[in-house]
Amino acid sequence: MADPNSRTPLSPRPTDLERAIHEEVMDLSAPLVDLSHRIHANPELGHEERLASAWCAEILRSNAFEITAPVAGLETAFRARRGRGRPAVAFLAEYDALPGVGHACGHNIIAASTVGAGLALARALHRTGVAATVIVDGTPAEETTGGKIPMVEAGLYEDVDVAFSMHPQDRTAAGGTSLGVRRLALAFHGRAAHAAAEPEKGVNALDAVLQTFAAVNALRQHVRPDVRIHGIITDGGRATNIVPDFARCEISVRSVDPGYLSALVEKVLNCARAAALASGARLEASQAEAYAPIRENRVLDGLVLEVMEDLGCPGEDLRGACFPASTDFGNVSQVVPATAVMFKVAPPGVVLHHPDFAAASVSPEADEVVLTAARVLAVAAARLVTDPARLEEVRAAGR
Repeated sequence: MADPNSRTPLSPRPTDLERAIHEEVMDLSAPLVDLSHRIHANPELGHEERLASAWCAEILRSNAFEITAPVAGLETAFRARRGRGRPAVAFLAEYDALPGVGHACGHNIIAASTVGAGLALARALHRTGVAATVIVDGTPAEETTGGKIPMVEAGLYEDVDVAFSMHPQDRTAAGGTSLGVRRLALAFHGRAAHAAAEPEKGVNALDAVLQTFAAVNALRQHVRPDVRIHGIITDGGRATNIVPDFARCEISVRSVDPGYLSALVEKVLNCARAAALASGARLEASQAEAYAPIRENRVLDGLVLEVMEDLGCPGEDLRGACFPASTDFGNVSQVVPATAVMFKVAPPGVVLHHPDFAAASVSPEADEVVLTAARVLAVAAARLVTDPARLEEVRAAGR
């Protein structure tokens, strides 16, 4: 198990609140690491995270948090609240896994560390008599439909002053933005026929999918450098001697610019429309809600970098940079000052969504990160809770 003293535990001049946070993280170290390991050993896909959601809610409930579940119409989402008054600080937990590779994005670490940050801060506030509200949100399906999107639309962040999360990576850093993404589902309806005896009587829906990918590949030559377009074929027919009467693909379109992203989506849809016209198939297209880019708050990120330095885990300053991935945390950042901090759990070059990263997500280094991230996020929140001027500076930077 991770040693909670393995990193410099306190800032050079800790306040009583910060000292209490450190002590609470030490006290919580065993259950937090156990939570991370249990979630890792029981991977659940988006909207199926019943075990992970229940485990997170239960440790919060046992520490005097009031639990509301489900929320925003999501079975595996919850809101945990403890404390009173403003400011209100939210820590956002993720716990969904990936198909085939389990927790190869380290969401078990995100869940345990954000739950830990909320627990440590709430318990420390209670001990020191500081008034504030601590919220921990369980947010499902980050990898698929984006559970945070309906939570934002339900108004859950209207009375939140600042939101924190983290993400395991192959480096430690804070700051920067991300790519927005919109996912398209393209279904083509053709006509079945014997592929050898009477192929002329069929309409090949799979051909329409393949032509769509060919057109998208040509489009990639003429887009901005930040753009990513990628997809999979989810249905390509049932037998080689039957002309496929149905085929389907899913394509993700990404850009850091929301306006450009909308224009790109239309171009990809035109690729599909042209393929349908050429093949004679009928196109049925649908779109998921877009993940927004992270709205960078450089003042908040600067505070986090300061805390990381003070606590002996300095991070790279990525303010102004763009991380080429997408998250529904971006939608939260559009309505409230927010930051998602990176913590190193894997050697450089070990990539997300790979089995090697799944292994790294339950390593001794990952266990240490659960505790380090909990401490960093809680201390950063504490400095805002106790410094109204600094909190206002963060709010102003997000307007």
